[in-house]
Amino acid sequence: MLNDYSYRVNLSFLGVLCNMWKVKHQQRLICAVKGSSVIFLCSFQNPDNQTVRVLWGHLQPATLKARLISSSLRTLFTRFQYIGNTYHNCSLKIHQVECSDVGRYFVRFNTMSNRPREENAPVLKVVDLTIFMSKPSVKEAIREGDSVNLTCMNSCDGGKISSAYTWFKNGEPLHEGAALYLRNVSPTTSGNYTCSLKTHLGSTSRVLGIDVEYLTKSK
Repeated sequence: MLNDYSYRVNLSFLGVLCNMWKVKHQQRLICAVKGSSVIFLCSFQNPDNQTVRVLWGHLQPATLKARLISSSLRTLFTRFQYIGNTYHNCSLKIHQVECSDVGRYFVRFNTMSNRPREENAPVLKVVDLTIFMSKPSVKEAIREGDSVNLTCMNSCDGGKISSAYTWFKNGEPLHEGAALYLRNVSPTTSGNYTCSLKTHLGSTSRVLGIDVEYLTKSK
């Protein structure tokens, strides 16, 4: 009898768990490069199978004020796109990430019969692309015949070069890859260099100007 009672209690407990609201976020801290797009993967379990209105909000770090940025019913801001549905997917996509997008996010679920449920969502970190340059001498100018190595990096990679990049010279595509090797440079190498994520060309680094000096020939 005792074992049978324990079995029924366990089944009841499992039934309660199955009928609970559950919200799952794939990541708690998300890092994105300025100008790129990022997706907050989110799913939820709705035990009552009711129609749910999903609202996303952003807690602005400077003022600590909350603002609603996206809704499952209508578009509130063009850069914030709700890509989920009303029964299990609550994902959000942010286009052309800006520095003002940093901070904590939250997601709210409204149903017809229950009080609104609000859950903490991921924290977003926004970083810039950075160009590192190595040359024969840090202090001396770049001269004809020198070799210069440029590396495009972002701190979201954690020090590892795992992202795909495109290099530009004076705004024109030049090379694909994390590193750009300029061998035996000449005055024609001079120009403004930038890099961007290959999949997000709007995520552009600051301009690095290279000016190659003529090599003075001895008489």
